[in-house]
Amino acid sequence: MIIIKTMKRCAVSEYAKLYMSVFNHEPWNDSWTVETASVRIANMMKTSTFVGKAMYRDGVLLGLIWGQKEQYDLGIHFQIQEFCVGVDAQGKGYGTLLLDELRTVLQRQGITNIYLITSKGQKTEGFYQRKGFQTSDNMVLMYQVQ
Repeated sequence: MIIIKTMKRCAVSEYAKLYMSVFNHEPWNDSWTVETASVRIANMMKTSTFVGKAMYRDGVLLGLIWGQKEQYDLGIHFQIQEFCVGVDAQGKGYGTLLLDELRTVLQRQGITNIYLITSKGQKTEGFYQRKGFQTSDNMVLMYQVQ
């Protein structure tokens, strides 16, 4: 049975283990540890604008999606900051279920503008495009390494 719950601070270490296992694999190949992932997740969860959902199948954590509500001039927007489904559960529709649940929660709150930053490629950008997201023509991601 699939259950989607609101993320809870008491489960940060469980979330961190899934986060680490997903983002340390293709296409990201990051170097997360449970400790660094726990710090990232806990810090984001502390904010008053945090919204996060966790998906379980038969008590096993399958996926996470979370982000922040942000005030803009004409309303509140939502930025998806992280979204992951366990490596063995990918490609089975769980990500779609999790994204749809988040969209439902946000729509109930009157939030219709959702945005995110993701990697290029079919597994990432392609997933979001198949779910109705568009690549922006007027926004650019810029960064600086110091």
